[in-house]
Amino acid sequence: MLCLLLFLATLPAQALSPDRALSQLRHDRWTAEEGAPAQIFSIAQTPDGLLWIGSRQGLFRFDGVRFERITQAGGKALIDDDVLSLLAEPDGSVWVGYFSGGMSRLGGPHPSQYEYQRDDVPLGSVMAFARDAGKRLWAITPAALVWLDPDNDTWKTGEAMGFNPAWQPERMFADREGGLWIGYTHGDTFGIAYLAPHAARFAPYPKAVQIPYFDQAADGTVWAVDYWGARPLAHANPDPRHDRATLSWLDPGFKGGGLRFDRDGGMWLSTEGGIARVREASSLRAPGPGVTLPKPEYFGPAQGLTSEVVWTLFEDREGNVWAGTANGLDRFRDNALAAIALPRRDQSFVMAPGDGGRMLVGNADRGPMWVTPDPAAPNGGQVQELGGPTMGRVSALHRDASGTLWMGSATGWIAKVTATGLERVPLPPELAGDSVVTMIASDRAGGLWVSRLHGGLLRFFNGKWEAQNAKYGMQEGSTPRALAEDSQGRIWSDAGQTIRMFENGRKQDFNQGGPEIGRISALQYYGDTLWIGGARGVSMRANETFHRLLGRDGETFEKTNGIVLLPDGELWLGGRNGLTRVPAAEVLMWRKDPSHAVAFERFGVLDGLRGSSEQSGSLPSILADAQGRIWFATNRAVHWIDPRHIARNPSTAPLPPTLLGLQVDDKPVPLSPYLRLPAGSRDLRVDYTAPALRVPERVRFRYRLDGVDEEWREAGTRRQALYSRLEPGSYRFRVIASDDTGAWSKQQASFNVTVLPAFWQTAWFALAMLALGAVLVWLFVRWRVAVARQRMQRVYRARVGERERIARDLHDTLLQSVQALMLRIESSRRRLASGDTAAAETGLAKALEEAESGLVEGRDRIRELRRDEATGDDLEAAVNTLPALLELPPTVAFKLEVHGRPRRWRQPELGEVYRIVREAFANACRHASATHITVRITYGLLRTTVEIDDDGCGIQDEVLAKGGADGHWGLPGMRERAALCGGTLDVQALPGGGTRVRLQLPRWRAGGGRRDD
Repeated sequence: MLCLLLFLATLPAQALSPDRALSQLRHDRWTAEEGAPAQIFSIAQTPDGLLWIGSRQGLFRFDGVRFERITQAGGKALIDDDVLSLLAEPDGSVWVGYFSGGMSRLGGPHPSQYEYQRDDVPLGSVMAFARDAGKRLWAITPAALVWLDPDNDTWKTGEAMGFNPAWQPERMFADREGGLWIGYTHGDTFGIAYLAPHAARFAPYPKAVQIPYFDQAADGTVWAVDYWGARPLAHANPDPRHDRATLSWLDPGFKGGGLRFDRDGGMWLSTEGGIARVREASSLRAPGPGVTLPKPEYFGPAQGLTSEVVWTLFEDREGNVWAGTANGLDRFRDNALAAIALPRRDQSFVMAPGDGGRMLVGNADRGPMWVTPDPAAPNGGQVQELGGPTMGRVSALHRDASGTLWMGSATGWIAKVTATGLERVPLPPELAGDSVVTMIASDRAGGLWVSRLHGGLLRFFNGKWEAQNAKYGMQEGSTPRALAEDSQGRIWSDAGQTIRMFENGRKQDFNQGGPEIGRISALQYYGDTLWIGGARGVSMRANETFHRLLGRDGETFEKTNGIVLLPDGELWLGGRNGLTRVPAAEVLMWRKDPSHAVAFERFGVLDGLRGSSEQSGSLPSILADAQGRIWFATNRAVHWIDPRHIARNPSTAPLPPTLLGLQVDDKPVPLSPYLRLPAGSRDLRVDYTAPALRVPERVRFRYRLDGVDEEWREAGTRRQALYSRLEPGSYRFRVIASDDTGAWSKQQASFNVTVLPAFWQTAWFALAMLALGAVLVWLFVRWRVAVARQRMQRVYRARVGERERIARDLHDTLLQSVQALMLRIESSRRRLASGDTAAAETGLAKALEEAESGLVEGRDRIRELRRDEATGDDLEAAVNTLPALLELPPTVAFKLEVHGRPRRWRQPELGEVYRIVREAFANACRHASATHITVRITYGLLRTTVEIDDDGCGIQDEVLAKGGADGHWGLPGMRERAALCGGTLDVQALPGGGTRVRLQLPRWRAGGGRRDD
């Protein structure tokens, strides 16, 4: 592609070629349906390439695709939305003049507003702005001519510089040298005041034109146009035929209303019915004897103009001519292809080159015609009918090596084109018929080859016709669609999906090793190469080998039905996709390396192509004439293009793209090189464009957001970039664009953006959270260690408590029994020593009884130690086993009451509570002689309560006060167990007799959850 771009850069370019008729230019229009304003009175272009449009519906900016309304200047609302005049400054600012009066300056270093209420601002509509050679800014209203004093930013009148305050300004124009021209009226008179470059005063101009429109031609001549016509201002002589009129250099029928010269010397005019153009204004001559005043070309609503009322004309830096009308905006630009509309119905045209750059053209509608390019003709070409409609419908045309032109008709006859018309060549009776002639070709021997639909292949040589199907063994009636002769005299034709060669009465089909491009529709032989076009692409045969032509980006050149190889090696292809040009250097590289994908240039609808090409057979869609032009035929017109002078963008390099706007979270944000977005900003939308006004449809974009994108994003024609869920950080947005030639801008449009973090996204917050997390982990570890320590302590205390209980039990049983036994034995020993044998024997007998009783009690205590543990998580079930465990007499009634929803108990709490209940239960049986024992378990919201009531003899107040009986450890042991569980134990005597033992535990120590969960 780089080779192609470098080649294109060396080609000459014109804005609006004078060799094209107005109808051959590309015309585009925008109305309210496309977003364009109506009543457009002024157009300007800023250095960034964007168009500014002033209308009665407001001020707009246009990039060739979309209209953007401008409502503010320097952060303040515009004075009005009724805009009359504009002036674009080199610094990028725009001056705006309003119908109601007042001015605004948008952009640039000093945006400002000049309301009409200010004393220095003249009254009335601001009709024009201009700068003179001294860079002084001028403005006119119907009331005054004023200039802006930059020292105090005030407007001053031109009276001190010789402009009569009684003159009413009507038009103002600054020429390229900085001279200032003012057209004015004064009562019934009119005139022109001129301020020469760097002059101190205005001077009356000796020539006068009534309220003229001014512009300057390429040669420096200042022209003036008014209702009566157009003329150079230096030759504005009175017209004696009309009062107050000036002689016009145009046809008297022209009535002017506006003027603009394009860079190629064309004169554009607004008229009563639309637009007029004089292609070469330099050819105009003053009226006089023998001078024929030319008629301009006209373009109005019938040709597609948005309105017959044209308010302003403007040429942009790319050479496009714009017209602001009452209904919208129109653009005219040059086309690479010059289409010539022909007086035929829309059917595929066939062509054959004639002499002198003429082309013989026809289709199945009527007979043939000569077509010669002529920009002076309304359709861009002179058309001369050949023989008239009675000569039949044309289906095939061919020019042989001798220059003779042949025609085949849709009714089956063949004719030779002569100087006087068409001369029919009769067919023998056995070959005659009305079959359509689909192809005509010739060989070097002078033979003429003709294919007829279902009529087979014929050859005409030395005045005789010969059928070729039987000669070459082809099926009767089969018809080749394309035919060509190579340098060795061999004839090549299509054969279904491959190619066929005829030689010495034999045919050869290349089913293997052929072109492999599908059904063939074009065959052309150049030098030692045979070029083949087909449904699936293009192939070339050289050195007895076929090579497939492929292009960049996977292009295969499908549906090619015409091939032209120019003498310099440049290749042109015609087909359904339009006209394709492959530079000679690319063709040469491909021939050296068939794997090389060629760079190419394609011309289509945006380049002036009308209709589509559906030709087949050797009726090629593309030909070259003697002038070196390439002709291309479609079903709507024939087109020509001069490879040496292709209309291109005259800009030397594409301008960088322009940033239009920025939205953050769907809210507009002012553009700035460095943006700081508030915390929480997530979505970013950037609108951008490129000032390529010639063919904006071909402008392509790439963008990237540094910090997010690792590579450029291909946006195609999309002019908006979207990013969502941006994290806090610094980013840089960049965008580049290519113009309609495919050249990428070297400069970028960019800005930096920083998304501020929320407090929870800052580094200090992260560090704080990390520290907090560390503290929480430390606290959790400490808590777990404390829990483990408490659990170990509970186990330890339980073991110590168990040892203490065992010690108490041993003290209450074994030790007391042994002590009593020792006392009994000691007493018996003393009695025996004193000789009281009977008393000694009685004491020993009682000692034996007490020893046996101590053994029984010790055995019972040991049995109780083995059975005092509760298992599972059900306290109620454990309590229900106590009557059987303690061998409760039948005379003692037992009752268990449960209040609230029972919970699952955990160890060691379950074991400790169980032992407390068992101890109280045993005390009621053994010591209190109770007949009723009730155990009551209450599960409350905050605590769990266990009560053991009996109706025994009760407990003494002295025992309650001391917390236990001397030498007995039951009550202290129960309190110790309650403390181990984090609870309290209370023992009280009931008023009616009996005892109540109450145990209260915190809820969290009484169970882990409800038993039915």
